[in-house]
Order: sequence, then structure tokens, then C-alpha cells
Amino acid sequence: MLKKKFIGRFAVCIITFFVFMMFMSCPAIAGIDEHITKTETGFYYTVQKGDTLWDLSEKFSNSPWEWPEMWHYNPEISNPHWIYPGQKILIYKKEWESKEETEPVVEKKEPLQKNEKFIMVKDIDKIGFIRDKAVSPSGSIFKVEEDNTLTSDGDLVYIHLKSNANTVSAGDQFTIYRTLPPISDTETGDYIGIQHLLTGIVEITEVHPEFALGKVVKSYVLINADDLIMPYQPLPQKIILQKSVDIEGKIIKTEADKVLISEHDIVFINKGKADGINPGQSYSIYSQESAKPAPGMMPVTLPPVDVGELLVVRTEETTSTALIRDSKKAIEPGQKIHALAP
Repeated sequence: MLKKKFIGRFAVCIITFFVFMMFMSCPAIAGIDEHITKTETGFYYTVQKGDTLWDLSEKFSNSPWEWPEMWHYNPEISNPHWIYPGQKILIYKKEWESKEETEPVVEKKEPLQKNEKFIMVKDIDKIGFIRDKAVSPSGSIFKVEEDNTLTSDGDLVYIHLKSNANTVSAGDQFTIYRTLPPISDTETGDYIGIQHLLTGIVEITEVHPEFALGKVVKSYVLINADDLIMPYQPLPQKIILQKSVDIEGKIIKTEADKVLISEHDIVFINKGKADGINPGQSYSIYSQESAKPAPGMMPVTLPPVDVGELLVVRTEETTSTALIRDSKKAIEPGQKIHALAP
């Protein structure tokens, strides 16, 4: 009799424990859509109590094993085992949301004139660049409206203007950006330049003696306090296709720091205006291996094999920004490029 009572009480405890755990996990699971913020660049989820990258990966990507990818696209998370309520996590995959028709990044157009073709590159204004020296900023954001950790279209920001503040007026627009650590060639160690990541566009609404107030017109990625501003200079979306020049170069890196590169990704190459590179030129991405014809023989270099194609969309003096138009195989940073075959 005593044994039956013990077993019964033990069973009740087990059931109570599981009910308690289900209750505790409900806030992180139920109503998850209420914690989603949509911006021009994607969806951000506000971390709730009890969340882990493992659980969120299962929710948003249908597999908990994809949590490293979620961590990769949120570099502000220093330790993947520790995320905190209130943090904003960028969600790239949206299997949880109803399927939407998305417009392609590149849209082919019919020839303008005989033998003249062009391509429309949408949202070209948010494509960043690598420059030898960092752009001298016109000012910096020192406060975001209500100290939000996520800034989206329409939000207000407070800007500290540099010495040319008297030339800034209401209605002026600026590109918001931040600079990343200096980049060097992974093979030679030679200095390449500084990547400029564009985070949005802000329009000045009020100018005061010590600061300016601005409204975020477009947000490309999470805008932070301390982000810098430079005059907004719109780039033409219509890019006239041009003949490539005879160069040998390589891909430096992707704009989003991806290890594997695929179609529609933005990359930087180590050739620019000084090398005759212009927007509208296309280059072949290739790989080249060496092998021994027979045991004991010296390795020979095999013919190059084209694995993809890129289109230059923006040029600096020694580097260029390009769009991957085609990838037949996996492409990685460091992959070589050359002129397209005639």
C-alpha cells in the first residue's frame, strides 16, 4: 500500500514538472509573430525569456541544427550560448511565414539601341564598397529615438554634425554607414582597404546649434548609435553592359562575410578604376588546379575551369563591388577572376 502511494506521488510530481516546464516555455513560443519587426532588409526577432539559438533555429528554419548560420548572420552575438531578452536577431529564413513572391535583384531588359544592352540593379544605393582610406564623415548618430535597439523606417535619430554644420539644411539627405576593420590580402598580407557598410538613409528635419534631428528614410540593416553619415549620392540603377578588360584579379570577400558565395551575393574584387574596371563589365570566376601526370613527375597546371560570373556595379580606385550573376559551383573568397571569353 505504501509502495503504491509512493509511486502515485512520484507520478504526480513528474506530471507537475512537465506542466511547469511547458508553462515556462510558452512565453517564448506562443505568439512569436508578435515579436517580429519587418524592415526593408528582412525580419528581426526580439529575444524573449527562455529563448536559445537552438530553439529559434528550429522555429524559423525548421531545423535546430542550423543555429550556427543564425549566429553567423548576427555577429553582435559574441557567445552563441548566451542571448538575452530584448536583443534583436536578424532572421534570414522565413519558412514560418507564408510564401511571398520576391523580385529578383537583377532584371534583364531589352536592348536600348542596336548592340546596346543594360541591366537594372535594384537597391543599388545600399551596396557598400572598399576604399583605401575611410570616407571623412559629415557627422555621426549619437542617439536613437527612445534608445531603441532596432531602428527602422520613420524612426528619429539625433546627429552630431562636424564643422560644416552651417551648410546642412532641413531636407538634406545623408547615407548612414559604418566602417569595418582594415582588410589585408590573405595570401600576401598586403593592405587592401576599409570596408564601408551602408546601413540606411536619413533626412534632416531640424538643425540646432549643437545637433541635428533626422528621420530614417530607409534602413538597410540595423542602425546603431555611433554610425556615421556622408552626403547621399544616388547611383544609377541602369547599368550599361560593357566589354571586360584583360585583367587577372580575385574576389576579396563578400559584403556579408559569407564563406560560401552564391548567385545574387555582393562581393568585392581587388581591381578598380586604376585597372580599367568600370560598372557594367562582367568577369568570369574560375578555379585552376595542378596534378601529377604520373607518379614521380612534377605537377602540371591544368587549364582554368569557369565556375561563375560577376557583374561590376560600383568602382573605387583600387577595388570594385560586384554582383554574382551566375555560380556553377561553390565560390569562395580568394577565387580568381579574368575577362570573359570572346
